[in-house]
Amino acid sequence: MKRTFKLFIVVVAYFIAVTSFNTMADERVFKEGNYWEIAAIEVKDGHWLNYGNHLANEWRSSMEFAKSKGWIVDYKVISNLHPRDGEASLYLLTIFTDWASEAENEERYAAWIEWSKKSLDKMEEQSGERVTMRRIMGEQLMQELTFRN
Repeated sequence: MKRTFKLFIVVVAYFIAVTSFNTMADERVFKEGNYWEIAAIEVKDGHWLNYGNHLANEWRSSMEFAKSKGWIVDYKVISNLHPRDGEASLYLLTIFTDWASEAENEERYAAWIEWSKKSLDKMEEQSGERVTMRRIMGEQLMQELTFRN
């Protein structure tokens, strides 16, 4: 009798555990979506026009190239209308669906260098010029969550 009761308890515990696990799996609220890479930018006083022109020309052109290749889904420039002390004035968003492998990154880099017709030295020089216009305050990588129902 004791053995039958113990077996009964084990079987009931098993079914409760299995049922709970399946219920938990079905109760996920969110579905994982696109990745959002966000760069927080402080535009230095007197450089809004210069940096805006850089974004409108060089940066946008580069983003459009990446979008045409399917490397990114979209990109955005978001303004912080009321930045507090120490907060970014602009956010640059790059939205993509998947991570590239190391091999894909090498191929993308080669394609981008060919498209941009710039050497690594030239790119570093231009990046150094932007230091006078802006400060990168930080970067974040986020993932969009969408509701399942």
